[in-house]
Amino acid sequence: MSGFTQPPVTRRAVFLVGGYERNDAAGFFRRIRRELERFRSCWSVGAELAEPQSLAGGIAATAAADYHGLDGSCRSELTFLSFDDIVRRDGARPFAMRLFAYIVAFGDYVFSGTMFRFFHANWRFALYFLYPMVVLAASAWLGTLAYRLVASLMFPGASVLAAVVGLLIAVVFGRYIGRRYFVFHLMDLWSFSREHLRCRRPEMDERIDAWAALIAERTAAAPYDEVLLVGHSTGGAIILDVADRLVQRLGSEDRKIDFTLLTIGSTSLKIALHPAAVRARARLETLAQHQSIRWIEFQALTDIINFYKCDPFRMAGLSHDRADAFPRMFQVRFREMLQPEAYKRIKRNFFRVHYQFISANSRCYFYDFLMICCGTRRLEAVAPDRLPLSPAVTCKQTELTT
Repeated sequence: MSGFTQPPVTRRAVFLVGGYERNDAAGFFRRIRRELERFRSCWSVGAELAEPQSLAGGIAATAAADYHGLDGSCRSELTFLSFDDIVRRDGARPFAMRLFAYIVAFGDYVFSGTMFRFFHANWRFALYFLYPMVVLAASAWLGTLAYRLVASLMFPGASVLAAVVGLLIAVVFGRYIGRRYFVFHLMDLWSFSREHLRCRRPEMDERIDAWAALIAERTAAAPYDEVLLVGHSTGGAIILDVADRLVQRLGSEDRKIDFTLLTIGSTSLKIALHPAAVRARARLETLAQHQSIRWIEFQALTDIINFYKCDPFRMAGLSHDRADAFPRMFQVRFREMLQPEAYKRIKRNFFRVHYQFISANSRCYFYDFLMICCGTRRLEAVAPDRLPLSPAVTCKQTELTT
């Protein structure tokens, strides 16, 4: 690996928190196994994933990934930190309760001024924030239109029939769109985000504490060349909470604090931009005080579910006196990491685009999630002008099946 001043990684620990989703650890590792097939083909390397094992009563699962190529070999222990059970419980509540919680959350984001901060930071993300409310409003508008049309017929009982028809159309349209296009799920997401930033989700706080304890235990059990704490989407905010709790635990055990944060497609600013997110901002300030903690963030314009070209630390109203960037930010282009036909297939599916951050490339590119998690290169060595592997390694341009 010419040009790298640091020794290659031979053993790595990766702890990943995904987004607010129902995908459990088993689903995550099934997906990683599929993505590894494309990864091997793209880079002409070897990579095998062992069977995952459940940890700590099901709040996490881990599997070893063995990588080998011309640049050397590395064993990475990939640990998925799961909170899908909390997401499922949120989605199992009566719809009226979910709707009420969402309306409260929406009003909170609007009247606190946070929505306008979204527009100032990244108008595309702000439109994503508005999406569930627009669909709900459209459903109500269609129901109202149907009511007026039937009521205008002026026959006996028309008003009663109009009310029934209007309500039926609003419900049927709303349920169809809500389930097919993730509207109901996003309602729960915004409710969860509001409650979490206001410290009203004790079960999530307990989960974060448990994850921090698990990470401390696993990193004490074996020496690692690199420890990565990774957050994707909503996990980009949660992993910062985990990091803060880990710092406290390591400090209490008089252990060295040394790890790297990686946030990809992160929505951490949906928390930090809210005036009530005092705890989240305080945790960020604490992390910045530890020079041995590195933070790297990748963003993409094509992905509307991230804050493109936004510094999540400074936009939260914070500052630090570190000599290095915190975070060190990179903008990536999905068009350049995928074959043209593959990119064409996914570019209009904003959820699939969002998941490209944790998917395999079909073209060689400086950002490759699986190379970061499995290869011999350290995350700090990532640079737009440097491929993960030396020119001696043949890079195949493979087709990505979606």
